[in-house]
Amino acid sequence: MKVIKIITTAAISSLFLFSCGEKKNNSSNKDGLDLEAIINKKSNDSNAKGDNKCLLEYQTKYDQLLSEDDVIAATGFSKSVLKTKSSMVLKDPEYHSFEYKFSNGRMRTMPMVGKLEIPDVVKVKSIKAISLTAFESTYKAISDEEMQVAKEALNDVTEGKSGDAEADAALKKAEEHNVSKEQVKEIGGGMMDVMKEVSKGYRVVDNLGDAARWNIVSNELYILQNGVQLVILCEVNDDNEKNRSVAIALAKIILNKCE
Repeated sequence: MKVIKIITTAAISSLFLFSCGEKKNNSSNKDGLDLEAIINKKSNDSNAKGDNKCLLEYQTKYDQLLSEDDVIAATGFSKSVLKTKSSMVLKDPEYHSFEYKFSNGRMRTMPMVGKLEIPDVVKVKSIKAISLTAFESTYKAISDEEMQVAKEALNDVTEGKSGDAEADAALKKAEEHNVSKEQVKEIGGGMMDVMKEVSKGYRVVDNLGDAARWNIVSNELYILQNGVQLVILCEVNDDNEKNRSVAIALAKIILNKCE
């Protein structure tokens, strides 16, 4: 059931961010939606001890996980084309991130658009306590059965049938932000379909932390160390293997700080 909660929560999270648009960085969003009230967001795994207190402390200081010099050395890019950005739209620091963006002029051909210049990006995010069991059951391909149950759970939330007063209150709050039930169902369902496709891209990474997964679709590295997870998004090249190697190099720098 854990993966179902995660799928549903991520879909609603994306929908809320879509409806509100990008806001100025804040450690809290007073008008924002408390995702815990929408659905049981946390894994609530009694085995998720979060023993890596060092890494957990970086939830409120993502910008200190890696120095600019660390990222420049790993990517080989120039500081002159680097811009950094901190994102703290939602209250929960699990959803915060810090981004290193390089304008190197890399081009990509997009369907129906043609060639577009895209930035080279490294982003650190998603620090949270999670058990090894939960980590391994989450970062894997989502089955058709799991997706069906997740969509049913999303439907229950939007129809006020979750049995949770806080979830009902959160749905009302979403409507106050001009997010209708139909939008939740349509966009949330679409997000779930995308997540199912992305989930097919998980690959095991050996000899990194207690467990690690690289996603060949999203270019994200998921690392678990002593009951705490960290995610590094790395899109610095058209070559997936290059992205993977840079992400691993940066992960090792972080893990050396918080073994």
